[in-house]
Amino acid sequence: MFPGMFMRKPDKAAALKQLKAHVAMFRVWMTVVRVTPYVLHYLADEKDELKLEF
Repeated sequence: MFPGMFMRKPDKAAALKQLKAHVAMFRVWMTVVRVTPYVLHYLADEKDELKLEF
């Protein structure tokens, strides 16, 4: 029926290597997502001061 149904499973070493690679990519993406707002805030050059002019 489906050609992917009868494929052999990879050995444990290959599966562990791929898992480590995916975890590393996930960590990189999470770091990018967490750091981006701080970088954008720094580049926006806005001050957090409230100026009241009368």
